[in-house]
Amino acid sequence: MHLFTKDPGNDPVTIAFKLKRFVLAHWKGIICVVVVLVCLAIVMPWPGEKWSWCLYCLVIMAVFWVTECVPLAVTSFVPVFVFPLREIMTTQEVAECYINDTMFVFLGSLIMAAAVEQSGLHMRISLYAIKIIGYSHYKLLFAMCMVTMFVSMWLVNTAATTMMVPIIFALLRVFEDQKLLTVYEKNKDGEQIASDMTTCYFCAATFSATIGGIGTLVGTGTNLVFKGLFERQFPKADEFLTFPKFSAFSVPYMIIMELLIYFWLIVRYLGFLRPRSKKAKAAKISKAGLDAAKKTVAKNIKDLGRLSFWEIMVLILFGLGIALFFSRSPEIFSGWADKVLEFLEIKEKRYIRDSVVAMGICFMMLFLPSKLFIFKNCTAKFHDDLPKRRVPSVLDWVTLNRTLPWSFMYLLGGGFALSTAAKKDYTGLNEKIGDFLSGLKDAPNVVVVLIVIIFTVFLTNFASNVAVANVVVPIGMTLAKMINKNPLLYNIAAGFSASYCFCLPVGTPGNLVVQSAAKIPTMKMIQAGLGPTVISILATWVAVLLYAPIIWPVINASPLPEWATT
Repeated sequence: MHLFTKDPGNDPVTIAFKLKRFVLAHWKGIICVVVVLVCLAIVMPWPGEKWSWCLYCLVIMAVFWVTECVPLAVTSFVPVFVFPLREIMTTQEVAECYINDTMFVFLGSLIMAAAVEQSGLHMRISLYAIKIIGYSHYKLLFAMCMVTMFVSMWLVNTAATTMMVPIIFALLRVFEDQKLLTVYEKNKDGEQIASDMTTCYFCAATFSATIGGIGTLVGTGTNLVFKGLFERQFPKADEFLTFPKFSAFSVPYMIIMELLIYFWLIVRYLGFLRPRSKKAKAAKISKAGLDAAKKTVAKNIKDLGRLSFWEIMVLILFGLGIALFFSRSPEIFSGWADKVLEFLEIKEKRYIRDSVVAMGICFMMLFLPSKLFIFKNCTAKFHDDLPKRRVPSVLDWVTLNRTLPWSFMYLLGGGFALSTAAKKDYTGLNEKIGDFLSGLKDAPNVVVVLIVIIFTVFLTNFASNVAVANVVVPIGMTLAKMINKNPLLYNIAAGFSASYCFCLPVGTPGNLVVQSAAKIPTMKMIQAGLGPTVISILATWVAVLLYAPIIWPVINASPLPEWATT
C-alpha cells in the first residue's frame, strides 16, 4: 500500500517502480488478458475442436471465478457468446441453461428467507433459544451453534451469520464489563484484533452457518448446483435428490458434524478436558456475569415486543412451504403432487417440481397482508376508522428488489451451461476428461472418493463455493463413469464438500462478515478452521460411503443403471 501513499518528491521514477505500481493497480486486468491469450493454446491447431473450446471456456471461467478478476456473475456469461460462435450450442440452448426449475427453487428460497429477515422472526428465535439453553460459555456457544445451524438450513448462510453478529457482540460486551474477558487485544504492532474468546464465538457463527446450509436443498446455492448438474447430465435418471431424501441424508450428517465442530471449539478455546489450563479458568463466568447476560437477552427480547401478526404470517407461510417441499413426492408414500397428477391423469411426474412450491409460496407472501388493520375496511363505522395508508404485504417487494442477490442466479446458470456443453451430444468434453483421469481406474473407490473430497475442500477455501461446485462436480461425475462407479456418489461427495470453507475469509461471505466485524486476523481464522476442515473431510468421506447407500441404494447397484452409463 505504501506505493500509493509514499511521497516520491523529486526522486527519479525507475522502471521497476512503475512496473510494480502498474501490476498492483491493474492485476485483475492483467489476469484477464494473459489468461485469455495463454489459454488459446488449448484450441490449437486453429480453429480447434468443439471439446477444446468447451475446455477453453472451463479453464478461463475457473481462473476468473477463483481470482474474481471480474465479478463472478459476469464470468458466468462467457458461454453465452463463446458457445454459439463456435457452433457448440445455439443461443437459445445456452440461454435456457440460465432459467430452469433449479433456478426458480433457488430464487424462491432467497425470497422466502428474505420474508423471515424482514419480519425479524429469525432474531426472536435466536434470543429465545439462548434464553432457554443457558448463559455459561459452554451453553452460550452451544446455543449459538445450534441456532445458527438451524436458521441457516432455511436462510442464506451469510444472513444467518450476520444475524448473530449483534447478539454475540452484546453478550461479549456484557462479560467484558464484568471483567470476565476482553473483546479485543493488541498485536505486536499495537493494532486491535479479536481475542481468542471473540474468535471462538464469531467463528462458531460462520462455521455453524456453513454446516447448517447443507441441511436442506434450499440451505445454500451449492446444494441446488449439484442437484441441477446431476439432472442435466443424467436427464433419464429418477429424481434422487428430492427434498425428503436429501434431508434424510443431510440432517443426521449435519448434526454429527456440528457436534464435532462444537467439541473442537470447546477443546480449543474453552479448555475442555484441560480443567487446570488458562483457557479453562478464563471460561468460568461468575454469578454476576451470568445475571448480566440474562438481563441483556431479556432486554433484547422485550425490545422485540409481542409476537406480531407479521411474524405469525411468515411462520405459517414458511412452515407451509417446508411441508409442501417434503410431501410433494416423497416416494415412501403418495405425495400431494402424485395425487394431483393422478387426478389430472398425467403420467409424467416431472410436471410438478419444487419450483411450483417455491414460487407459489413467494406469490402468497407478496399477496397476503402483514397487518391486521386491513380488516378495518370491513368493521369501520365512521370515516376516521378507515385505514389511512396502504396495507403492506408479508414481503415488501421494494426492499426485496434492492437487497436480493440476483447475480447468484447467473452463477448457477454459467455452471449449468458448461455442464450441458460438456456432454457427448454437444462436445464430448466429459469423455476427454474421463480419458485423462483413466489412471485412477485401478485405485480403490474409497481412496478416489477421499481424493475428490480433499481436492474440493482445498479449492473451495480459495474460491466461491458455487463456482467450485460448478467446476468440480461435473468432473467428479465423469470420473465416476470412467471407473465404473455410480455418478450419484461422486456428485454428492463433491457437491457437499464444495460448501466447506472454514480456513480463509475469501471462500465464503460469512467468513468475511465475521472477520471484518470482529477484526479476526487471517492466521487466527486459519487456526480456528483447521479442526472443522479435517472434521468435514472425514465426516463426508464416511457419510457418502456408508450412509448415502442406505438413503440411495442405487449407489451400490450392480450392474450400473442404464442412465449412469449413457
